[in-house]
Formats: sequence, C-alpha cells, structure tokens
Amino acid sequence: MGNLNNRHNFGFQSLLHVNFIFKKKYRVDETAKKMGVHKDTLYRWVRGENPFPIDQLANLVKATGDLDFLEYFCEPCGYSLIPKIKDKGTAKMFSQMARIMQSAIDLEE
Repeated sequence: MGNLNNRHNFGFQSLLHVNFIFKKKYRVDETAKKMGVHKDTLYRWVRGENPFPIDQLANLVKATGDLDFLEYFCEPCGYSLIPKIKDKGTAKMFSQMARIMQSAIDLEE
C-alpha cells in the first residue's frame, strides 16, 4: 500500500479501511453505535461496498475524534482546521496575539 501518510493517492474509503481494519485504531461496532448507524452499514463503507455518505462525516469525526477524516477533504481545498477556543484564558491570549500581529503588519504608517 506504500506510504500511508500519502492518503490522497488512495481515496477516502481506503483511509477508512486503513484506520479500521489495517491499523485497528477504531472498532466498527463501537463507532457505528456512536454514529447512530448499524455496524453492517459502517462495515460496507469501510470495505468500499457502498460509498461513504458525506453527510455522515461529522458523525464519524465526533465518534472517533479523528480529525484526519475531516482534513482529508480540507487539505486539497487549501484549508486547515482550527478548533474553536472554549477556554476564556486561551481565547484572551489569542486575541492579544492577534492584536499584536495586526499592529506588526499595519500598512498605515
């Protein structure tokens, strides 16, 4: 299969197969239950018997906690994931950093 990190060469279904079957990072029965789908349905998606429905992507990411599934679609479009900041202290720090960065690139002199 080659370099597993070069996932854009073999498709999303293969990413599912590698993570669920080859690497055994996730269990189909547990993940399917968390996603609210039957385990046979998830097995069909993982084995490539049925195409993975894009509207299930959020449920897959929530069930596994694996952002690689979401990044698979973001990277080719030129986007990166930035998680929401929920901690007030962290949010304040990032806000201050943004102000500092803005002042450093301020084009008005």
